[in-house]
Formats: sequence, C-alpha cells, structure tokens
Amino acid sequence: MCQSQKVSFSIAVMIQPESGPVCLLGTEFQKKVCWEILVAGSEQGIEAGQVGLRLITKGDRQTIVSKEWSISATSIADGRWHIVTMTIDADIGEATCYLDGGFDGYQTGLPLSVGNGIWEQGTEVWVGVRPPIDMDAFGRSDSEGVESKMHIMDVFLWGRCLNEDEVASLHASICSTEFNLIDFPEDNWHWAYSPPRVDDWDSDPADVDLYDRDDVDWDGQYSSGRKRRSGREGFVVHVDSFARRYRKPRIETQDEINQRMLSVEMAVKEALSARGEMHFTDNEFPPNDLSLFMDPKNPPPKLQVVLEWMRPAEIVKGHSDSRPCLFSGAANPSDVCQGRLGDCWFLSAVAVLTEVSRISEVIISPEYNEEGIYTVRFCIQGEWVPVVVDDWIPCESPGKPAFATSKKANELWVSILEKAYAKLHGSYEALEGGLVQDALVDLTGGAGEEIDMRSSQAQLDLASGRLWSQLLRFKQEGSLLGAGSPSGSDVHVSSSGIVQGHAYSLLQVREVDGHKLVQIRNPWANEVEWNGPWSDSSSEWTDRMRHKLKHVPQSKDGIFWMSWQDFQIHFRSIYVCRVYPPEMRYSVHGQWRGYSAGGCQDYNSWHQNPQFRLRATGSDASYPIHVFITLTQGVSFSRTAAGFRNYQSSHDSQMFYIGMRILKTRGRRAAYNIYLHESVGGTDYVNSREISCEMVLEPEPKGYTIVPTTIHPGEEAPFVLSVFTKASVILEPL
Repeated sequence: MCQSQKVSFSIAVMIQPESGPVCLLGTEFQKKVCWEILVAGSEQGIEAGQVGLRLITKGDRQTIVSKEWSISATSIADGRWHIVTMTIDADIGEATCYLDGGFDGYQTGLPLSVGNGIWEQGTEVWVGVRPPIDMDAFGRSDSEGVESKMHIMDVFLWGRCLNEDEVASLHASICSTEFNLIDFPEDNWHWAYSPPRVDDWDSDPADVDLYDRDDVDWDGQYSSGRKRRSGREGFVVHVDSFARRYRKPRIETQDEINQRMLSVEMAVKEALSARGEMHFTDNEFPPNDLSLFMDPKNPPPKLQVVLEWMRPAEIVKGHSDSRPCLFSGAANPSDVCQGRLGDCWFLSAVAVLTEVSRISEVIISPEYNEEGIYTVRFCIQGEWVPVVVDDWIPCESPGKPAFATSKKANELWVSILEKAYAKLHGSYEALEGGLVQDALVDLTGGAGEEIDMRSSQAQLDLASGRLWSQLLRFKQEGSLLGAGSPSGSDVHVSSSGIVQGHAYSLLQVREVDGHKLVQIRNPWANEVEWNGPWSDSSSEWTDRMRHKLKHVPQSKDGIFWMSWQDFQIHFRSIYVCRVYPPEMRYSVHGQWRGYSAGGCQDYNSWHQNPQFRLRATGSDASYPIHVFITLTQGVSFSRTAAGFRNYQSSHDSQMFYIGMRILKTRGRRAAYNIYLHESVGGTDYVNSREISCEMVLEPEPKGYTIVPTTIHPGEEAPFVLSVFTKASVILEPL
C-alpha cells in the first residue's frame, strides 16, 4: 500500500478540561491544519460549557455547521470527564464528531475535500493542550498567554471508521471504569511519537515512546512572530497505528492502595466530627429493612428474623468479656460462624483467607474504634474499591447477631466483613447463594475458576491423577481453594455428615505416607462434620499421622480430614482462586451492545463481537508463554453524589452463557468463517460470572486474537477480559 493512499480511521479521547482554549485533536498537512477540535473555556465570547469544532483545509477555515464557529452548548468544560470521538470515512469523504457517544445530543458531520491529505497513511494526529501551529489559525490572537489545562485519561485509535453503535458502545465501556490519568501540564512526562515510515498496512505499528520534556526541544514561533512557550504538552500518533490503546503505565503499590482506602475512611470521620456526632450511622446502608432485603415490601420469610439493630457495646453486655474488639488475636478459620443467611459461599472464602493470614489486609484499620467507622476493600474488575460501613449489627434477639459472627463473642471482624459485602451487593438478601471462587476473587483480586468434577475433562484428570497433582500445585503456588457438595438430596445433611448443596473451605491438600488427604471446613463451625474414614474419631489416625498433619481433633469446630477418594464421592465442585501480583495482570474493558452483541459462532453476526489482540513483546516474543485468561460479565459501577461507588453484581443484572475463543489470525480481527488451524483454544459456554482457560501460547509475531461472546446475539452486558502472565504482553482491542 503506497504512502499516499487515503485511509479511514477513528480517534477517541477521554478528557477533563479545566480551562481553555484547548486544542484537543489536530492534524497538519504541508504545515497547515487539516482539521482540529477545539474545546473552549470562557474565552473571547465562547462561554464555558461550550465546544467549538471546525475543519481547516489548506489553511482556509471551514466550519462544521455554519460559515462561522460551530458552537453547541454542552457541559464539556464543567470539570466532568467526557469522551470526544472523531471518525473519518475515506469512502464518502466525511468526518463526524461525537461528544459522549452522542448521548448528550451533540453529533455532527462535515464533508472533507479529497485533496486535503487528511486520510493519507502516515498522517500525524496531534493530541494535547495547545494547538500544533500558530494561534492565529484559531482566529483568537488575544488568547496568547492564557493558561490552558486539561487531563487526558485514555486515547484510542482505529484504522477504520466506527459506526454510531460502536461509538455508543465505546462510550459505555470506557465509562464502566477509570483509567490512569495523563496530566498536562504539571506532569514531568509527555508523550511524543515519531514512528518509522510504514509502507505495508499489515506491518506492526511502532509503540508509543516516552520522552522527558527536557530532552526534546519543542520551541517554535507563531506566524505572528510571538514566541511560543517551550513544552508542547501533548503527544502525536500516526493513523496507521490503529486499534491501539495508549495508556500511561501505572500500577498502584500495596501501600498506595491502603492509603487511598484510608483517605476515604478519614473523610467520613472528618464529616462526622464536623457534624458534632459521636457515632457513625451509614445512611447509604441504614440499619433497617432497606439494607436487609432486595425488596423490603416482599421480604423472604426465612430472613424475617431481625428484631433489632445493635451496636457492639450493647451486644457484648452480659458476656464474660464485655469489651468489644475488631480482632482478638490472630484470625482463625474456626472463628467464622455462619448465621441465618445463606452465604456459606462467602464465609467459606473468608475462612480460607484466614488460613493464609491475609484477612486483616481486607479491613483497612484493623482496630476497634468508638465512632463505628470501618473500611473494607474489595477488588472489582481489577480495581480495589473501598466500602465504608457502620457497626450497627442486625440481631435476632438482644445480644445475638442474626447473621455471621465470630466464635469469640466480643470479636467484630466477621460481622463487619459480611456487612461490607452485603452493602457492596445492595442488601444482605443479595448474598443468598453464590460461588466460593467469586468471593475469593473479590477479596484478593485473583483469578477464579470452578472445576466441575462431573465433567468429562475432570473425569479424565481424576483417572490419570492429574487433578490431584493440580491441587498440590495450587496449594504450593498459594492459590486459595473451596469445595461444593452436590444438591438435590432428600436430606439436608447426608448420613456421612456432609451438608447437601453447601460450600466448604478446602484448607489443606496433603500426601503423607502414601495417603492422599484433604482438610475441609464447614462454615457452620459446629458438630456437623464428616463421620467416615479420617474423621476426628476414626481408627485411621495413628500417632505418626497426627504428628505429621498436626491434627488435634475438636468435636464442634466444623474442621475435618477425609481421603481424596471419599472427597470425589461426596463433593461435586472445587473452587480455585489463583492469586497473582498486580504486575502480572493485563485487563481490557468491553461491552456487548447493539452491533457488537454478536452471539456465538452459530450466527452470522459472530465476527461483530469485540475482539482483542494478545501479543508478547521483547524477549518473551521468542518463547512460549503461559497465560491464564478470564472473562467476567455483568459487573459495573455507578457513582453516588458523595463520590462512593455502588456495585452492580450478577444479582442485579441478567447473567448470560458466555465463552471465548483464542485464534491464530495474524493479529487481525476474525472473520465469520474460522478455519480449524486458526483455533488454538477456548472455553465452553457457561452461565457464570467468570469463566477462564489456561494455556501455553507458542511464539507468534502477529499475536493471537481473543473473541469473548455471549451464546445468543442481542445479549447486552459489560465485561472484563483479563490475562495473567509472567511474560511481557500487550492486550489491546482490534
């Protein structure tokens, strides 16, 4: 493809203007501005809250709608985040600009002359705070010296013209999370791009490089003769670097995460003090039926047990130790006791976490406080979010909590953790039923999966011994495990002591003296335990085995051992959460919406689904790489007026059967027809919040294409695609 051939492309930028005028997007051709978008502040008759967009061809101003400035009243300059998208259609010679996906009513198109060079491959697109050429091109010479300031959060570039549905879908998917800011002009770094000439459209586009401002001389002069200040805050991209997502790398450290959580808690404490109040009551999750039930007008009978809400000091009255505390010594799995709520799945995950001494990290200030303010952190869509709760506890009688509590009557942490998770989901009732691995993912930020022991693959792995080896490896690597018993039995508790349709903690996996054993915990934390071989009082125990496994039997703690063979008979599922350091996670956010909700390969619209390229970089590109890929659906955020987040989980939105395919298509979007040799892996379609697959990818210079889908077209939902790997990779939309 020759360098002068014209191409269609699209560019989108997420911005937060603070003052103007600001040139957001621009391109130059033969030292002339071909087109630009101006985000204007309160300047020269352009009122704050308005945006001017125009096209300049060969130095002569052309406007989008009228002969003068195209001005449309919007709220773009009020400090909110906005997404401005420009699409260039080379076939019909038209450019279209969208503000916030067109949802704010601002969408306009304009014709482009064929000879202005704007579509030529190699054309540079300038993104930044100040215009790329003289200020007189704006017709606003009095703007010289005006301080301009803007934050850029993310930049997208495609080598094609997006349609209206895709622009709307892009807006929705971007707004489902927050990306790392690229700040101008305070930031010590700016982005500059000067790639080599690319003659072949299919050639790999170069990466964006960072340059220190002191090392690059951007000084120049306006045509009016006034010297422009140094430091052209912005960056340049090429239209042949399409389908790339430019982000300033930023990974929060553990201390930074905790500090961010703590700042939220401190803000609540300061507000409480300013009101002159002694004890905190959370109005977002009040101590009444609104917090107990999904529909307070139609509460489930089994949960109508709460008679009153009590503070910890009232609950512990009459107990031997009447001083409430958050933790009474180190947390232990045996501390966790389930109440009247059917959230064994969550409490099993909590118990597993105490086994590896990580539960105290979840509660930000692990000390009891008189104000009753506690902040719990959860990892949602790869981002740690704070949930602040008070210490009002629902009770079924004076001094007796209705739901989860600690075996130590004066210890508060179990009740606080459950309350925070209930607030995250909207109510206590919303915690009725769930999967252990989902809770483990939310508590740790890891990657979850469920192993169905009835599946054909699991049966093969059981017969070969591979599944047992996997469990040993999971424990050695620090993964967290749970187990689920089969449901549908005629009795709630089987004759062998296993609760039916129940979630358990899988605490240990051991092979000692030829015996394959697992240690399991029932979150009821009572005498309901396994009573078969290797149970607390069974004859299999010898002094040597007790010593080797440090087994001290207790009749009413819910913890027991059983053989691996018996486990296969009495349990149906194994839940796994692999815990990775933050730098091993690569995530992109997407959405099946409208055009892009294409369904599975049984439909002609399959290729319309969002597609992503995964490519190893650097030295890792020459060797096979091990990857663990997850697809998570139906999770989104909304922000309250106070700035806190509400979590929309699978309880609040319809769950679909989802799956994904991993293809070897030279880094391109997959077409409708896929050849057998192109498919390298994937998943079955499962009705679950998260699905996953693990594989080793052979070196492939162009990378692999990942296609996440629902099973039927028209099923709309947000999703997150994550790749966990030690290798250096790029995960980007196609």
